Amino acid sequence: MTPKSKTLKNNALMALAAAASLPLSSQAEVTPEDHIVAYRYSQYSEDDNPRERTITPETGRYDIEVHQFRHARPLGEDWYIDGQMQYETLSGASPLQTYEEDGKSVLVTSGATIDEQRFDLKVSPKRYFDEGTLGGTLAYSTENDYESIALGADGSLELFDKHTTLLASFSASYDTLSPTDIDEFPTREEFDGKNKRIVSLYQGVSQVIDKNRVIQIGAGLTHLSGYLSDPYKTFDQRPDERDQFTISTLYRHFFKVGDGAALHADYRLYADDWGVSSHTITARWAQSFNTSSVQFLVTPLVRYYRQTEADFYTLERFPAGEHFSSDSRLSAFGAITLGLDSRVQWQNWTLSLDMQYYTSDEDLGLIETSDTETPSLLTYTILSFGTEYRY
Repeated sequence: MTPKSKTLKNNALMALAAAASLPLSSQAEVTPEDHIVAYRYSQYSEDDNPRERTITPETGRYDIEVHQFRHARPLGEDWYIDGQMQYETLSGASPLQTYEEDGKSVLVTSGATIDEQRFDLKVSPKRYFDEGTLGGTLAYSTENDYESIALGADGSLELFDKHTTLLASFSASYDTLSPTDIDEFPTREEFDGKNKRIVSLYQGVSQVIDKNRVIQIGAGLTHLSGYLSDPYKTFDQRPDERDQFTISTLYRHFFKVGDGAALHADYRLYADDWGVSSHTITARWAQSFNTSSVQFLVTPLVRYYRQTEADFYTLERFPAGEHFSSDSRLSAFGAITLGLDSRVQWQNWTLSLDMQYYTSDEDLGLIETSDTETPSLLTYTILSFGTEYRY
């Protein structure tokens, strides 16, 4: 699987994890007591590329099926451990290059020959103290052409009668690339064994305003180094370092509407030294409906995203210079996500059904839009079903 598809897929699946809020009288974390066994199935499907802009026969894109398993349980009085495993299969075609011809952008894709599997494993123990928490994470991922191992640590410290919480986290990963189809594309052999390293830091503070409102502000810094290009793309040569900076704000407000509701409002500012900057605004409304034995939670979601293009983004067919790429992720575009998460809880069981639709386009950038068509921008749909048992 290409680094591009891996990032898009992860980013898309992680967006389904919107949880409900309860009245917030305190942020104090206590050691969970429940044993949890859970399974989730997700189907991710990308719309075809436009036929009028695709010069190769294949217009189809990725279809992905994901199986996720989770087991979490307490260990003694103060420890809790969370284990997750994920298996996914991917098939379809990938964009190779976009370039301008006769004043129009055209797209070259691979054939529908991609058929891959991926396996992830993550273990996260956490220690609970009277005034905070300290946790760690060990993760391993392997697929046909990519291997990654990651370590992480996170902690929280509660102050001022547990109304203020300081948050911090650290993660580091080491990835190794092993491109496939070297017999068919001999130039890919030079990228075999290339490495990528990622180090991330985050610091934040969460403040209880009153029993119904909480706000959190944080800043993150990520440094990437090593091989950051995409060996599956034609004419793709990126810098070997990248610094990313984010500022995020989260606001939660509980309302006594129906059987309880919560507004989730999030904003994120992103900038990096490749020239890309972005804004993300997300709003959710988590609404509860309860009967004598069953609890329902419905959470519609809307998200708007826009970004500027990288300094070396180009649609030249034979680009010159030290760095260049026609990857649509590095172009200027905007995107809208619409989603609906639903939960049904009965005794110890929880069933979930989630849907999400994402579309991106140059014109959705609104500000600093591009006059150049980017036919490889994504439109996708995710359907997900899950079941969870607590005891």
